[in-house]
Order: sequence, then structure tokens, then C-alpha cells
Amino acid sequence: MWKTIKYNFMVLLVLLVLIEIMLWFFPVANPYETAKVNMFYPPIGNMYIESQFEPNTTLQFSTEDGLLGFENYKDTTNFSINNVGFRGDKLNIPKPTNEYRIFAIGGSSTESLYVDDADVWTRVLQENLNRDNYQNKTVKVYNAGKSGDNIQDHIAMLSHRIIHLQPDEIIVFCGINDVTRLLLDDNPLKFNTNEKSADAHVGFWQMFTVFLYEFQIPRRLYYAFKTEEDALETIEIASNYQKKVKKTQSRPIENQLPTVDYGNYVNKLKTLIGICQANDINLIFATQVVTWDTEDEALQNWHWMTSRGGIRYNAKKLQQKVDSINAVTVNESLKFSIPVFKTDSIIPKTSTYLYDDCHFNPAGNKKMGDELATFIKTLNQ
Repeated sequence: MWKTIKYNFMVLLVLLVLIEIMLWFFPVANPYETAKVNMFYPPIGNMYIESQFEPNTTLQFSTEDGLLGFENYKDTTNFSINNVGFRGDKLNIPKPTNEYRIFAIGGSSTESLYVDDADVWTRVLQENLNRDNYQNKTVKVYNAGKSGDNIQDHIAMLSHRIIHLQPDEIIVFCGINDVTRLLLDDNPLKFNTNEKSADAHVGFWQMFTVFLYEFQIPRRLYYAFKTEEDALETIEIASNYQKKVKKTQSRPIENQLPTVDYGNYVNKLKTLIGICQANDINLIFATQVVTWDTEDEALQNWHWMTSRGGIRYNAKKLQQKVDSINAVTVNESLKFSIPVFKTDSIIPKTSTYLYDDCHFNPAGNKKMGDELATFIKTLNQ
């Protein structure tokens, strides 16, 4: 009996080794790569900026069949990051005297992940302004958008990554991620709730987990059995919005939304304004366009972001929260004479321009870039 068990164990071990070797030809990412770095080297890395791209990153994305506005788009799209970690042309240091430098800060609506480099709205804006010789200089627009970022991340991005690069103008496109944080974040002031000291001992099971995820089989098991909420938040090389929509629609609708306090958001708006004013930088806020109150049935069928924290909320009531935060942005900007591009009223909430809850398709990127260019040029007439 023991000889049979031993034989079966050896066969199983050999099979696992062979499978592991085969899977390395089709690798998947380590889901705990960042955690691994922070575990062993806590003083190194993103201490103040939670999200950023590595310089000189190049990726290719594709979209699933039926995604609104992508029907006749490119099979694969290029997403490239320049020498300092932003989407756009190479950034020269020091800044050339003939360059007018603009940074767009925001979340996924700014990042425009599945839209090609040539068509993203920040590129459209750059080309439009240069056609009219804006400011009599060469305009460069750098895209500092990052999926999931909210206003706290925008402050970190501006103060730690952008200020020293001598921007002439900043565009902050915020809103929807701030609603999510205000609804669900129980630590809005970002106190350090980790009671462990910086030099805390790394235990055996932590090290064992890190070791396991060096192999492809455990990585695939992780992705196969991750929670529904993890799946909703995962960004993949090939878009998976249909899967996200299906998961969202399978949940019951919760009509009671958590109470929202906008005070923290107001203070952070003032922080962004203060940083720009102190550094003589022109600032524009852009309100968020969200389709949760759209009459376009095609768009309604692609909503997936109404699920937050494992709960699917009433879309119309969520829209009211977005409208409220847009109003806060407008009101606070008026107090400091900051111009606001009212995206939510300028871009129609139709499938012509958006493909889901808040993201622009290629035509939407074109319209956003052109309309924003007109707005900026009008400000400086």
C-alpha cells in the first residue's frame, strides 16, 4: 500500500513539474508582487504615491466584441508610458523654453486604457491646441490618469510627481472615484491603522505565501478563485466588461445609500487649488460625466460600476451623489475663480461617446479633447 502511495505521489509530483514548466511559456502576473516588495523592503517604493506607472512601459490592449463605440476600432491598441511615467510624448528635462506644458490628472476616464495612444483625449487636446499655435509655443499634454485614483491620489500625483516638472497648466478630472470613497471609506483621513512596526518580523506563512506565488500553478489558482469583487476591479489586457456586467446584474439592488460628508473632498479641492496658485500654475477642474441616469438603453445594459463593496446600489441614487460632488467642485472653484469644464453637460450621455458607466469610447475621446481645447482657448482670448 505504502509503495503504491509513494508511486502515485511521485507521478503527481512529476506531472505538476511538467505542468509548471509548460505554464511558464504562458505566464500570468504575480498577484502579490507589490506586497512582496513592501514586505521585505518597506522603506522603498511608493510611500506617498499609491499608484503610478513605471517609466517606458509599453502595453497592448484589446476590447471584446460588442463594446459600444469600438465596433470598427483597431484590433489591438497601443498604451505607452514615457520616460517619466506618463502617457504622452517624451518629457524633456529641463523644460524647453518654447514648450507649454499641460498635465491631465484623473482616474480611468483620463487614463482611457483601451483607447490607442493616437486617439486618447489628451493627445487630441495637444494636437488641437498646436493647430492654433496656442500660447505661441509647442504644447505638450501629458496624461497622468490612473484607474481608481481619487482626489487624494491627485494631490499626491501633483505634489510629488508633477510640480518639479514645471507645468504651465493642470487639468483635474475627478468625481466618480471620490463618490465611491466617500460612500465606503471608513478611514478618509488616511491614518496609519497598521499597529505593526516598520521592522516587524516577517512570519513563516507570509514567506511561504510569497514563495508559492513564484510559481504559475498557484497564480492561476488565485485568479480562478478570487472573489467577485476582486474580479470587478481587475483590469485585463483584453477587456472583460461583459463579465463585470453579469456579476453586477446578478446582485439585488440596494436603495439605501450610505450618508456622504463632502467636507473632506472640499478640503482636498482647496489643497489642489493652493498648490497651483502657490506655483503660478493655471488650473482647470473638469466635472465627471456618468451615465447612471441615461435614457440610452444600450448604455444601461453596460453598467457595472454600480456595484461597490459587494453591494449593487440604485443607479439613479448614485447619479444624485455624482451630481452633488460635481456641484461641490463647481461651487468651490467659483470661490477661487478656477474655471470648470462641465463635462457632464458638454458630453452627451449616449453610446455615441461612452461605452459604460463613465468611460469614453474613441469618439468620446475625440469630443472630449476637442471641446476641452475650445474651452481652454476661449479662456485665454
